[in-house]
Formats: sequence, C-alpha cells, structure tokens
Amino acid sequence: MDDLENRLATLLGEAGAGDPPPGLADRIHRSVSVRRRNRRAAWLAGVSGVTAVLVAAPLTLRGGDGETAATVAPEPTVTVVPEPRPTVTMTITGSPRPSGRPTPTRTITVPPGRRPDTRAFEERLRTVVAVTSLATIGARMASGERFTPAAIGSDGTVLGLTPGGKAAQAPASGGTPEGAGFLAQAGLGAADGLRTWTQGGEQHCRTADGATRTISPQGADPEAPVWVDGGVIVGSDVMGQPWVATGCAKPGTTLKDGTAVAFSYPYLFTVEPANARKLRMVDVRTLKVAAELPLPEGVRPQTMGKPLQKWYAAATGTAFAWVAGGVLHSGSSGDWRRSTRTFGAVPKQLKGDRPRMTAGDRLVVYTTGSFSLVHDPRTGVTLKRPGLVLASGPWLLWQENDGYRLARVQ
Repeated sequence: MDDLENRLATLLGEAGAGDPPPGLADRIHRSVSVRRRNRRAAWLAGVSGVTAVLVAAPLTLRGGDGETAATVAPEPTVTVVPEPRPTVTMTITGSPRPSGRPTPTRTITVPPGRRPDTRAFEERLRTVVAVTSLATIGARMASGERFTPAAIGSDGTVLGLTPGGKAAQAPASGGTPEGAGFLAQAGLGAADGLRTWTQGGEQHCRTADGATRTISPQGADPEAPVWVDGGVIVGSDVMGQPWVATGCAKPGTTLKDGTAVAFSYPYLFTVEPANARKLRMVDVRTLKVAAELPLPEGVRPQTMGKPLQKWYAAATGTAFAWVAGGVLHSGSSGDWRRSTRTFGAVPKQLKGDRPRMTAGDRLVVYTTGSFSLVHDPRTGVTLKRPGLVLASGPWLLWQENDGYRLARVQ
C-alpha cells in the first residue's frame, strides 16, 4: 500500500498535457486512507467475534470537464453489531430468610446456539425431582385442530379440548392427540378405565366398555374445578355445593356445607369463610369432617357487602398450597399454622388467562395459562416457566415450543 502511494506521487508530481485534472491525487490518497481504516476495522471485528454488516459502494472520480477520470472501489464499510445472547430466568426460592427478605432471583444465561426454551427447564427440574420418563405430545391433532391439555389421568393420559369443544387425548407414551369421542365444555378428568367431563350442565362419566352415565346429583358448574383421584370424582353444582361420586356407577352425593377448593384422596378441602370461617378436611370415604383448620394465611373472612375473594389451592398427600392476594404459600396439610412458608408473588394474570392450581404426588403448580410456577413444598424450590403447566399424580406436563412434554417424576 505504501509503495502504491509513492508511485502515485511520482507519476502525478509533474504536469503535462495528458495529466489528470487537478485534485485527483488528493482524492485518490483519501480513498486509499479509507481503505486502510476499513481493513483495520474489519480485522478488529474478526478478532472480537462479532457480526459485521458490510456495505459497499464504488467511488467515482471525475475531471473538471465531467468525464470519468478514475473509478476506485473502496473496501466495504464495517458496522459492528453485537450478537445477542439468549437468556433464561428461573426463580429458585428456598426457605425464607430470617429477615423475611425474599430470596434473590437467579438468572441463567444460555450460550448462543442452545435453545433456552427446552433443555434448561428439564435440567432445573432434575435438580428438584427424579425424572424417570419423558414423552412429547403434539399441540395439534392429525386434522390440524389445535389441542390444549386440561387434565392428566392417573395412567398418564392427557385430556384436552379443541377450539370447537371436541375432547381429545394422548397416551403417556406421547404422540399426536386423537379424538376422545365426545364434546365437552370443561371438567375433564381421567383415570384408568374412565373418562369424565362437563357438558350440558351435567357431569358425565364413561367407562372402558363405553357405558356413559350422569354422575352429578343436581347439575355441574362448568366454571368449577373437577378432580379425579383414587377412583373418586369431585365437582360442584351451580350453587357452589360440592358433590362426590365413586366411579361412574351412579350419581354422587352432595355436601351441603362449604365450597370445594382442593382434593387429594381421601381428603377433600372445603372452605366456609362467611360464618364458620374454617377450612375443613372431609374424608370422602365416610363424608365426615376429619379436621377443622383456620383460614389459610391471606384468605380473608367473607363479610356482607364485600366481593368474594378469588384464591386458589391444591393439595398433595402431605402438603397444602395456595395463592391468595397474589402470593404463594404452602404448608403441611395437617396444620399450616406451624408450618406455613411464603414464597413470594405469582405471575400476573394477563387478559384471557384463567388461573388454576393442580397438584401431583409431590409437585404443586400454579398457572395462569400464560405463565406457571412449579413448586415443591418439600424443599421450597419454585421454578418459573412460561406457558401452561399441569401436575397430577406422578406426572408433570409443560408447554414447550410447538408441543408439550410429559414427564414422570418422583
């Protein structure tokens, strides 16, 4: 490059009849300088490992009479653009600090080239529980209709609905969901040998031989949760009264006191915040009250003239968890006055979301449909996950990319 400049200086140093127009040498020198600077910038971009955006345009030099004197093609202009690094944020919450301050959120940065929406959650889940099997379930049926899971049966069957109200199901081994053979509004539930659903104001139940019966004693509320555990189906009628049915054989029995908020066989948790201001554990085998407990923390007594408080609960065999006032709590199912722990705020509800809680043998899930918390009452660890997550028995299902993952955990 220096030799080229010296030769140009010699050739252009003396005037003559065939000389290029005045000022051409200066412009060529400037072009050469630009080339040198751009080459240096390109070298620096390569060393730093960032992405370079190249823009090239030829430089034309003209004489005083308007004719082309020389054309110089400059090196591309290099604009340095940092390459973004995808990140994943998981909320890992341990036991509360003595000061009462929340445990800080840990942010996991996933290196480029790795999909943060897949392996990161599975890896974090494996630090909490043992994962013994994994399957992938499609988000669409063979016909192309979208499939949204709503319940997991004790046998791992995933039941859900299409936008048109068709019930569909997928086995624990995964695959494309197939039609279940009935329409449903809500209230989906499954167990080995039975399927149940809410439709037309009633709760229906079908056995493996295809026999279908109505099991709600006086109607079923499509807005109320339905639980299936230990061969027992629990729902509520339009008056908010719980009912309990054993299998599909006949209509269940209505409980006249309280509202059902959670069920883990054999105990149904009912709340009566207005008069008794108690949470009761009802043994569904005898339909008798096994224990009376105070209202959980954050759940306020119902008083005349005030709107009914919206709160959510779920139960495992040993733990009771609830969300009240936008805060997650959990404690022993026997007496949370001595064991209650608070785990911070839950994800905010977005337009169109329908919050709910589900529980398995160990894990409890709070989901809005858009965001979910997977909580382990035993260790206090809480994982935050975008999308839908459901738990039931030994199963945990979560939304992932264009489908769902179903894990068996213990």
